[in-house]
Amino acid sequence: MEAEERKTAMSHDEMQDYWKTLCSFTGEDIPNEVNQLMAKIRYPRFLYNRQCIGVANMCKIIFIGNYKGGVGKTTTTINLAQHFSELENKILTIDLDPQSSLSEIQVNNFHSQKTLKDLPDENTLNYIYELSILKLKKYPGLQLDFPNTIIQKHTDYYHIPSSLFYNSGKGLDALAIKMEDNIAYLAILKSFIDTVKEQYDFILIDCPPSSNLITQSAFLMSDYYLIPTVLDEISTNGVIHYIHTVNNTYKKYCVNGEDAVLAKHYFGNCPKLIGIFYNLLRGQVNYTVADGNFRRALEEAETISQQETYVFPYNINNYIDIARSTEKGIMSKEKNDFAEFSEAVIERINELEKLK
Repeated sequence: MEAEERKTAMSHDEMQDYWKTLCSFTGEDIPNEVNQLMAKIRYPRFLYNRQCIGVANMCKIIFIGNYKGGVGKTTTTINLAQHFSELENKILTIDLDPQSSLSEIQVNNFHSQKTLKDLPDENTLNYIYELSILKLKKYPGLQLDFPNTIIQKHTDYYHIPSSLFYNSGKGLDALAIKMEDNIAYLAILKSFIDTVKEQYDFILIDCPPSSNLITQSAFLMSDYYLIPTVLDEISTNGVIHYIHTVNNTYKKYCVNGEDAVLAKHYFGNCPKLIGIFYNLLRGQVNYTVADGNFRRALEEAETISQQETYVFPYNINNYIDIARSTEKGIMSKEKNDFAEFSEAVIERINELEKLK
């Protein structure tokens, strides 16, 4: 297959003509003439399918992230899922962190398997990615089919686990290295989630403190994002850098990229920042001074990005106790700080929705 043949993206009408010929071939034994035909197709079929693009859906996809580790991304994801579900929402959580902390907590406490290491490979997000990467490399125009075995039932919500034990240690970070930097690979997660998202009110994604292609795919496919942080100088700088990275990732593919028109058509608008919130204070920190410094830094960031940032007037004061309980699978039904914060997040989303 010549690389030059793939460089020119086909028009939508050309795609439809080609797929009339290809639609009957879905197995491994694809004739040579069909392989030659598929070599002319730059991206998978789902990217050109108008029925999959811009479909109105009430489900909101939110990623929780920060480039600073240890700020409570996983604890936030689990507690938001818990309290959102108590507000009669159907929730799906997704673990994108190669460390698989979210999945470890879920499997250890809510599954028949004793540990994450016992979870079958085919029940992980890693399996979806490895299968998809292999298909895209061998048959770039072939429609991707996804197994439905990876969505696991939690007591109050559903989740998609990842595993650092997958295939003898092939974590999501190792799989991300095998991806090519184009929208076909970036669309793997969205193309799978699009098949199930109508079943949920909110999908919460636990992102790692890094920006590989899998993390960037979460940036592109999400409607909103939240940034948990702590009040110290390093974390403050991390928040500002994170906001810039999310915006720049969207611009790279959906504004300035070679296939920006197709990317924007498929992924939609740039995700909106719901807000930033403090999980805890570290060390001998004067809250008033630290909060003032943080907000001044954000004002400078707003000037550069020309986007307003919102800081929730909530501190998770009992965060350490909640985090320890969460790790043990003990989810409090009491009205704690996370319960109030969850309600505030939904109110904030409703406000942002009205501005559209």
